[in-house]
Amino acid sequence: MKAPVPLPGTRPVTVTVQGRELQIQTDQPETLSQALQILETTFQNMDSQCQLRWGSVPKGLDTPSWYLLGALNLAHRVARLEQEANQHTHNLEQTLSKLLSDVPDEPSAPVPILDEDGD
Repeated sequence: MKAPVPLPGTRPVTVTVQGRELQIQTDQPETLSQALQILETTFQNMDSQCQLRWGSVPKGLDTPSWYLLGALNLAHRVARLEQEANQHTHNLEQTLSKLLSDVPDEPSAPVPILDEDGD
């Protein structure tokens, strides 16, 4: 089979996930490396939880289901982070609005730096 032609600005990279190799094209290998680490950590955490609860991965759980559970774990994490970010943004907007409402519309009269005596 002929190798695919890389998209402009990308380069082919081979990644290994759960012992399986996949060749992809990326223009951000550093971010891809971070994403792979997060994915591997997710699967390790899932393995660990199964070890604690059942002693091993449940027998009826096939590889696609395991990958789907990993994807759901990551999607849940993303949804939680987005919710926290939205709440943080909302809190900042409220604080800014409160601060702006405390600012008078008209500037106050200038205050002289020195007294009338020049002291």
